[in-house]
Amino acid sequence: GINAEYGKQWYQRRVRLRGGAEQFIDETERSLHDAIMIVRRALKNDSVVAGGGAIEMELSKELRNYAKTIHGKEQLLITAYAKALEVIPRQLCENAGFDAITILNKLRQRHAQ
Repeated sequence: GINAEYGKQWYQRRVRLRGGAEQFIDETERSLHDAIMIVRRALKNDSVVAGGGAIEMELSKELRNYAKTIHGKEQLLITAYAKALEVIPRQLCENAGFDAITILNKLRQRHAQ
């Protein structure tokens, strides 16, 4: 069963896992446990760090802005590093089945505001 505390109330639910192979059942149980622990942690903690590549996009924006203020090879290095940071949100988009170019452009627009 699953025990969860929400506020001062406890909830308990039973989940039945069925499948063909024991390995599949074990992996499903681990995934379900991980998901429950994430929700539990989110309910207990007030602080949230943006995910989905938001931090990398913000760092990339700041580095690109800084690179505009300097010249020479350093500018090229900083710009390349800024571009490399965008690989993380790009990969997340592709893994989720989204059009990475469209999403990255939207992210750049939002971070520019």
